Amino acid sequence: MLRLVQQYFSDSAARLPDKPAVCCANDSLSFREVEEFTNAFARHLQAAGVTRGQFVPFFLEKSVRSILSVLSILKADCAYVPIDFKSPGQRMQLILNAAEARVVIVDDESQVVFEQLIAAAERPLLLNISRFKPQNVAPLPAKNLSIDVAYVLFTSGSTGVPKGVMIPHKAIIDYIEWCVETYELTENDVISNHAPLYFDNSTFDLYCAFKTGATLHLVHEELNAVLPRLVSWLSERQITTFFCVPSVLTLLLRSRRLKPDSFPKLRHVIAAGEVLPRDILAEWMEMYPHIQFTNMYGPTEITVDCSYHILHEKPGKDMLSIPIGKARTNMELFVRTGGGELSQAIGAEGELLVRGTSVAYGYLGDAKRTQEAFIQNPLNRFFHDPLYCTGDLVRIDENADYLFLGRADDQIKFLGYRIELGEIEASLAGIDGVHEGVVVFNNSSVEAERELGALVSLEEGFDLDALRHALQKRLPKYMVPTRFKVTGEDFPRTPNGKYDRKRTLKIVFG
Repeated sequence: MLRLVQQYFSDSAARLPDKPAVCCANDSLSFREVEEFTNAFARHLQAAGVTRGQFVPFFLEKSVRSILSVLSILKADCAYVPIDFKSPGQRMQLILNAAEARVVIVDDESQVVFEQLIAAAERPLLLNISRFKPQNVAPLPAKNLSIDVAYVLFTSGSTGVPKGVMIPHKAIIDYIEWCVETYELTENDVISNHAPLYFDNSTFDLYCAFKTGATLHLVHEELNAVLPRLVSWLSERQITTFFCVPSVLTLLLRSRRLKPDSFPKLRHVIAAGEVLPRDILAEWMEMYPHIQFTNMYGPTEITVDCSYHILHEKPGKDMLSIPIGKARTNMELFVRTGGGELSQAIGAEGELLVRGTSVAYGYLGDAKRTQEAFIQNPLNRFFHDPLYCTGDLVRIDENADYLFLGRADDQIKFLGYRIELGEIEASLAGIDGVHEGVVVFNNSSVEAERELGALVSLEEGFDLDALRHALQKRLPKYMVPTRFKVTGEDFPRTPNGKYDRKRTLKIVFG
């Protein structure tokens, strides 16, 4: 019985040793090559002092080496922590501290960047994977259990400190078994990986490929920088399964590079991470009737996706929004109404709560936020039964499908990322020269108009160029506002003294 996610890969390597396992740009490794290298590098990790259950970050641009790092860390009975290669030093240090990292995997290029960002006195041991030469390639005995943590992904936190979501092996296995069965994936598929490895959508790509023996093609950074080139790449690589955030579908459509014969091999397009625009989906379905389109939904805290909606026909104008659908197998959804009751009744509206095997353990080293977001199921008083409180507002329609209505707090989804506006505000507050700052999001129905903005009060002599430069050192690029409005007036506030974001939005964006 499979209990650990790395067994997916080892089993496929035994069946298909010479088949290409993972490709990125011009690099390609077979299942045997990956299996043997990662067996050896797992031993290297252990020799470097890594012990069972530790959290091991890797700091690499997306590459074949990233996949080697993932599997090596798992085989060393540890949990992997992907760090965004473009992370500013302050954010990276927060992640390293939370993970209590003793070792970080780097390569020649990323080691230089890491050493520039992190002070020598605070650096963990750096293991350079690009200089490693495998010797003992025999498999290692696995000691971990299915309840042990496989990875920790850090998402935006409202206090300014990223939240590390802990996902165990059993949660990934529960999700992947359902995915492979639902989408009928086999070794004959070719699966792309568009999402960064620190973004939970990548879990689908990696482990569906590992389980089935499908070849995994990574969308490398250079390709992502010129997104319209993705059209020809998907065709040239003969991709059959493409999982992406909806904004990618919008950008590809608007690139004017899509042709009816662009994707002869593509059979699945799966979107998740943002609201899927009805009109964009309709145009894709009109052009590619042979492709099955699915809208999936789920926060990082429930292991990628807890609900799905397969589109069997093009959405009409009467469909106001694409449903996030129904719960997948072994997951259960509830609406917490305004009165605090849990409901699954048609017409119920309120916050979405999720129950099931794939619910995360909580936030690494943050018991307070874990207790707030993961509550005991009030319908069950007999055993530990956590419900994750998503903060997303939903309504159950007449078909018992869940419809996404928006956020209950100030968290947004932008470019596929979940962003806490409070984290950006906390970074603003920590900059010398900033008196006050409020961050807002222009959630326009027009993709090109969606952007982050900020109303700020600055000290004399401190200008916006200095502010942008300071923020770029503290936040990932996608979290830095692109529009600022400087004011010397009092900030708009609600009667209870909180910032009035609706009025602020009008001030910043007009």
